[in-house]
Amino acid sequence: MKSTLRLLTAVSAFALVAACGNKEKAVETPPPAAPVEAPVDEPAAEAISAAAFDAKIAEVTRAYFAEIPETATYYGAPADLAGADAGARLNDRSPAAEKARRTKMEAALSALRAAREAAPDETRRRDADVLIAQLDGALAPARLADYGAIFNVYGFWYTPYAVLQNSGPLVDTPNLLESQHQVKSAADADAYLARLEAFGPMIDGVTEKVKADAALGATPPDFIIEKVENVIDNFTKVPAAENVLVASFAKKMKEAGLPDADARAARAATIVAETIYPAERRLLDLLAEQKKTAVHDAGVWRLPDGERLYQAMIRHMTDTTMTADEIHQKGLDEVARILSEMDAILKAEGLTEGSVGERMAALAKDPRFFYPNTEEGKAKILADIDAQVARVNAEAPKWFNTLPKYDLQVRAVPAFSQEGAPGGYYDSPALDGSRPGTYWINLRDTAIWPKFAVPTLTYHESIPGHHFQNAIALGEDAPLLMAVMSSNAFGEGWALYAEKLAKEMDLYAGDPYGDLGRLQDELHRAVRLVVDTGMHAKKWSREQAIDYVAKTEGVHPSEAVSEVERYVVWPGQALGYKIGMLRIEALRAEAEAALGDKFDIRAFHDEVLKYGAVPLPVFEANIRRWAASYSPAAPQ
Repeated sequence: MKSTLRLLTAVSAFALVAACGNKEKAVETPPPAAPVEAPVDEPAAEAISAAAFDAKIAEVTRAYFAEIPETATYYGAPADLAGADAGARLNDRSPAAEKARRTKMEAALSALRAAREAAPDETRRRDADVLIAQLDGALAPARLADYGAIFNVYGFWYTPYAVLQNSGPLVDTPNLLESQHQVKSAADADAYLARLEAFGPMIDGVTEKVKADAALGATPPDFIIEKVENVIDNFTKVPAAENVLVASFAKKMKEAGLPDADARAARAATIVAETIYPAERRLLDLLAEQKKTAVHDAGVWRLPDGERLYQAMIRHMTDTTMTADEIHQKGLDEVARILSEMDAILKAEGLTEGSVGERMAALAKDPRFFYPNTEEGKAKILADIDAQVARVNAEAPKWFNTLPKYDLQVRAVPAFSQEGAPGGYYDSPALDGSRPGTYWINLRDTAIWPKFAVPTLTYHESIPGHHFQNAIALGEDAPLLMAVMSSNAFGEGWALYAEKLAKEMDLYAGDPYGDLGRLQDELHRAVRLVVDTGMHAKKWSREQAIDYVAKTEGVHPSEAVSEVERYVVWPGQALGYKIGMLRIEALRAEAEAALGDKFDIRAFHDEVLKYGAVPLPVFEANIRRWAASYSPAAPQ
């Protein structure tokens, strides 16, 4: 790329390009960008004022939070956007509400497109382009399928099934109430109780949706139904007064010193026992009946219009028009490359017998890398993570000029959702700083966490991964809705890029086994390209996918099962990691080539993160614009 590089702007909604191309500097060179060009400084015809444009975006944001009030709580949205009663409501998951929600979100998309045409400046046009692309991509699968659900507590994905073992209303709502719903005042406590009152009816709405979807030919596979049954069993088997929804509520009220805390806790226990538990058991009865005739096929290819649905999910989750076959082959190529790098390290350490997967599985059982599966062992994992976070925090200023203004906390995944939850994940801080970002690690079995694997998870989920990407973007002067409607490919691609960046930061110096853990993690993301497309497009069975994951990666069998079943209910989501990472690496290589000695890694990372998790074509245009105009800061 030379100085004649032109500024590319005005990305049309999902005029997306594939993340394939020729290799340069061991990363992929991106193909020519597809965005439509438009003048940078000239406003659109009949432009409205900046205040009027911002008001239109705020109106769309209010419409969004009115449909999914839990998301307003999750992000700590101000009352003028969230709605005065958002903290006391839960969304309706019935078939009628789902249909209405889709209609309202299509109307919101139309409003965004109208606002974009009247945007008064380039920054606001770019913001509108991002929101249009993200919302249009999220709605695309729902236009093909009346079954399934759009928008959830933590984001705006489409899922083909109304109940899931690792997220959805049965998991996300209790997690939100326990972790994100603040109880600092009597009003907060009353809002919490109102949400508990709404939880049972919401579950009944889910039951209606499960029944309606079955009539359309969309019932989850038998093994997913079984896992959902386990979630309900684990949630309802404890006495109501000991349920996490009651125990955490009582603890919050005690810490806040609220009056009548005992009476409110007793009221919460009554709601759980008399409303929530019965609703969950009604759903359990329906699932037990459906399981009798449920199929074992894993992929969405078997659902009505399943092939087109999966391509729409690829588009939404990767920001590309790549086909399933192209992604599958890219995965096979990346698997071969990474296995070769791992093999070289293993041989250097004297480990030569067996496949890479077999040698990694043996390492995971080596006492040197073993955390006891005890409370003490789990506490040691958390302590080690704290030390890793402290170390990377100390190094970060050498690689980033801009650092998050929000804190980070590390927590174990709640016991009731451990079985179906991912190995680790991240929750964004509240906009007002009332809640830090949270890095969750699943400690259901320490065998899935050999010591060489934990640091890479830390760098992915916290620093410089998801916490930097989310917390820095949240601190920027941009519409809150952009944080909500983030690009899966960019966000997960950044977190995977961050794992490799940790090696550049010398965080694996003198630790070849830790570097093996990093490569095993990258291998895991390449394997996902193979397995996700294998199940959803090539009709792989669940067992075939589990076998491929376990043998190729050398991971614990329970981890392979959990991962594969995640891909079953989130088709396409797991593709974003590697596709996004390859694009970020490619754009960095292009900027380095263009800028030469002027290239500053700190300035580059600031530019990457400042706009939030934007769709990959928007990210590409941003970086090329930056590289064309970049001038190093004068020495201080």
